[in-house]
This record gives sequence, C-alpha cells and structure tokens, in this order.
Amino acid sequence: MLTIQKTLFNNANIMKTQLKAPSIKPNLNKYVNVANLINKDRIVDTFTKLAVIGSGSNEALAEERIPSTDSQKDIAIYLKDELTNMGFSNASIDENFIVTATLSNNSDSNKSIGLLAHYDTAEDAPNSNVKPQIHKYQSGDINLKDGTVISKNDLAPYKGQEIITSDGTTLLGADDKAGIAEILEALKVLIENPQIKHPEIKVAFTPDEETGCGISKFNIQSFGVDAAYTIDGDVPNVIENESFNAFNPEIIIKGKSVHCGFAKGKMINSINVANWIAQKLPKNQTPQTTEKREGYYHIDQISGNVSSTKINMLVRDFDFSNAQKRIEYLKKVIDKAEKKFGCEIEFNEKERYHNMKEYIDKSPEVMDNAIKGLKMSGLKPETKSIRGGTDGSQLSQRGLPTPNLGAGGLNFHSKSEFLPIPSLTKCCENILNILQVWAENISK
Repeated sequence: MLTIQKTLFNNANIMKTQLKAPSIKPNLNKYVNVANLINKDRIVDTFTKLAVIGSGSNEALAEERIPSTDSQKDIAIYLKDELTNMGFSNASIDENFIVTATLSNNSDSNKSIGLLAHYDTAEDAPNSNVKPQIHKYQSGDINLKDGTVISKNDLAPYKGQEIITSDGTTLLGADDKAGIAEILEALKVLIENPQIKHPEIKVAFTPDEETGCGISKFNIQSFGVDAAYTIDGDVPNVIENESFNAFNPEIIIKGKSVHCGFAKGKMINSINVANWIAQKLPKNQTPQTTEKREGYYHIDQISGNVSSTKINMLVRDFDFSNAQKRIEYLKKVIDKAEKKFGCEIEFNEKERYHNMKEYIDKSPEVMDNAIKGLKMSGLKPETKSIRGGTDGSQLSQRGLPTPNLGAGGLNFHSKSEFLPIPSLTKCCENILNILQVWAENISK
C-alpha cells in the first residue's frame, strides 16, 4: 500500500479551459453535495491496488478466447471478491470473466442504470509489474525511469496537484482501472450515505476492451438496464458521445521462396509486396497527420518473410460510408498488387464497431442527464467525439445507449501515462451526481 499525503484541492480548478455547455440548469437544492463524501485516500488506495495487478490483453489471442490472457482472470476474481466484501451478495462472475453486481433502487425512479469499466490494459507499452508513484507536481517535466519523460506541457493544468504515474518502465493502467476505482468508490459512498437518492444501479467490469473483442460476450438482455455509461474517457468535464467507425483489416500476402542464386523470374518476395501496398496508402491520411473528425489508414504491424507476410491495419472514419470507401480503396490496391506481382493476397476487413452517436441520439435523456450531473459537479461539460472507440460503441449499436464519461487519466497506452488525483475524485463525483439526476427519472 502506498502512503498518501493528505492535501486539499479546489474542484473548480481541475480544468483550466472548458467549453460552454448547453443551458441546462439543475435545481441544486434537491441534491446531496457528494464532493465531501468521497474518501480521497480510499479511492487512491483502490486504484493503486488495481494498478499493480497485471492484466494486459492480447489482440491475437482475443480472436480465439475471452479473456485473452490468464492475468485478466486474476483481476476479475479480485474484483468479484471486492464487491462481495462490500456487501454485494449478488456479485457474480460469468464464463467470460465479466464481473457484475446490482445496488437496489432507493428512489421513486423506475429506471435502471449501468456503469461499466474494463480491467484489461493495452499492449502498446509494457503492462505488467506496474509500480505506481505519487508526485506533488509544481513545475517542469517529470522524469521517470527508462528515459520516460512526462512533458511540462501536458502537466501545466495540474500544477499544485498530486499526480500518479508509473515508475517509467510500464504504462500506469488508468485506462481503465481509474474508471473501476471511481465506480467502486461511488458504490461505497452510496452504501455509507443512504440519504443520496439513486435508481437501480448495475455495474459491470469487463475484459478485452483494448482488443475490441470482449464486449461481444456481454449479454445486454440479462444485464437489463435502460441506459449505461462507460467510465473510460479522459478529463472530468468531457462526455464522449461519438466514436469512429472501425475496421481492423488483415492482409496476408503469399509469396514464393526460391534460393537467391536461382531466383530470377521465380521468386515473389511477399515483404516487397507489403512495402508496395504500404506506399500506396495516402500519406496525409495517417494518425500522425489527422485530427478532429478526420479519418485515417494506419499500418499497425507488418510481420513475415519471403514466403508470407501479414499486414495488420486500422481503418477509421466518423462517417460510415467513408469508412466503407476506405475499405474499397484497400481492395483495389490489393487487386493491383496481385496483378503486378503475380501473387495471391487474402484480405479480411474485420469490421469492429460503428459510430455510437446515431444510436445515442435516439435517447436524448442519456446525454441530458449526464450534462446535468457534470454541471452539479461545478464543471462546464464538453461533448465531443473520441478518436477511438469504447465498449459503448458496440453496446450502443446493439441497442443500449452508452456514452463515455471521463476517468481522469492522460497519455493512455504509454509509459508517460498519468492520473491527477483531483481528477480521480472529480470523476467519481460526476458518477454520483448523474445517478442523483436519474433518481428523478420516472417513465409515464
């Protein structure tokens, strides 16, 4: 357990710059002020205990099994036991290691609201043997082990705050163990303070969000909620209601290996074919050259030899018709490559998820209540598109409107990931306030 220095912080200063939100003014007199009921030391302790449990997922293995790694099973069992110890006799874990529990309604609402967070961490940086560190940030860069530097530009809004990082050799895992810690703390606050009105709450902690495969095993019908929120975003004032349309194409090039001394006119080097395909992709449509609502092609990995080479890609666009056009462009490039090099190429487009906005927009109260809740927290909510996806993308497409709330972390999937402690507690406050708003929601 880490020793946490007790400090006070000003919730109003969490975000230096925030955009104007729709004019929705909740009657604050009806609600309990939950900010002072959140136990800062406890939520930090919960997060750091989760962070040290290695739970990286594996995209290749996720095609075959969920969870994709045994370490995810360990954290799922830990979370089920944690919920049981909190008094949830209905805490359960299914065959896919999805952990669920229900807190009964104590209000007049007839709604049921889901809260979800994923416990796997990304493969993009080392994700085991995490050693959380707490810094009282004042100025400059934070220099960690392994040459890892967290830039002062990223840290500037958090001057004077306590910040959690890894030791620099791994990612931190705030994506999405911060979300889990916030949900657990919100449940503890509600149990300790029955005067806070809330609807029925169903929580779910899920595997393999980072691979995009885990939520396919989630049974929406048995979960049985009217709306849900993933707690898997970044800063506290942001609500993400739009995501990419996502394809993860796989291109397998079958070459022909011949002894180099006798290769003329016979060898087909699949590596050269892969390079030719890569050169045909638009240079101004990559992750590093696009922003906001611009889509992209991204070569994530190339592996192989003369005989066979595989290209793993990401194709993303906010407009589904444009995403389909990108896939059609890839097919044309592959067709030209087959003709030019005389080889056989297998193409699997691997559609992953759709833009969740068109589904969330059909249930406007889900966003309206989230906006009201964040305003109760003293924030100016910003609704925006996420240049990525969440489990909410697939859930919304399958009929459960699920926007994404901030979890507080920054620089996800990297060794420079960090989590300001005031953001951790503020995101928990957001959850509690949104639930208070939903407590008034009664179907006619």
